[in-house]
Amino acid sequence: LVGIIYADLALHQPDFRAGERTFQLLTQVAGRAGRGDIEGEVVVQAFTPFHPAIQYARRHDFNGFYEQESEFRQQLKYPPFSRVALLTLKGRNEEKVKFSAGHLKQELEKAVHDIKDLILAGPAPAPLLRAETYYRYQIMLRTQRMSLMSQRLAKLTQALALPEDVSLAVDIDPVDLG
Repeated sequence: LVGIIYADLALHQPDFRAGERTFQLLTQVAGRAGRGDIEGEVVVQAFTPFHPAIQYARRHDFNGFYEQESEFRQQLKYPPFSRVALLTLKGRNEEKVKFSAGHLKQELEKAVHDIKDLILAGPAPAPLLRAETYYRYQIMLRTQRMSLMSQRLAKLTQALALPEDVSLAVDIDPVDLG
């Protein structure tokens, strides 16, 4: 017998991979519930038990989950139907970081205005706004034309004047959106 508490916790994270991670966790844990030929039992506690990731995992329906997840990502232009760049600004003064993120967005809009399929989201506080003594704000860019966007980002970040105590990190195809 295996019990999974808060099985849907990851679903409430601001990450397009949340459903995939939940499905993966549930199917992996369920696969370890039995021993050899002896079937195991899995008990799942969740606030959203009817979420597709949980229902597909319950039925061991990888293909169904893949089709649903693929359609979701295609509609919203998430990978693998686009590429993602995550820009994270951090500093010890939240107002400076927030202001710098707004300034960066304005400069980004000028630098990439002609990339037709580009989706720019943010700035927004990072999922974990404060890490240690640093405040973090993020901007996410999605496009199929990553090479062009990368060139523009490189030029922009070289020319961008940020306050001395605010830093910028650019992560192309980040593993984690936190």
